[in-house]
Amino acid sequence: MDMLAELMVANAAFKVIKTTISNGKDIANAGAAITKYFGAEKAIKKQVKAGTGNIMEAFQAQEQLRKNEETLKYMLNKQRLHGYVDFCKFRDDYNRGIKIKAAKQKNANARQSKANESTIAIALSVGIFLLIAVAVGFFWVAKVKGLI
Repeated sequence: MDMLAELMVANAAFKVIKTTISNGKDIANAGAAITKYFGAEKAIKKQVKAGTGNIMEAFQAQEQLRKNEETLKYMLNKQRLHGYVDFCKFRDDYNRGIKIKAAKQKNANARQSKANESTIAIALSVGIFLLIAVAVGFFWVAKVKGLI
């Protein structure tokens, strides 16, 4: 997705998070918005790191994310003691969980691929064996009938 589109997603999600906190609710109540915000933030950082896209868009996106982070820090610390620290721990756990999930999925795909390769090798071996058995059978029948 385009960096500005990702920034729009991040800003919309941040607005929901900000409204949730402003209404006196816990940040966890904005679960879907948090997920969208984290995803957009991660995509923007990945695009900036890769150097893809317009340099001005990258700067604008980073600045907006920084401002959002400062606002969030202020709001969470105002809401409760160590609110922002707890949020950072939650974000780190969330990102770690995504990485672990991706690694598990990659391992499962590798195991499935290996199992598929084994199945194909066995099927191919059985097919070749049956083909040889049929050829030997035809040869034997032809020799018994005196055709060879």
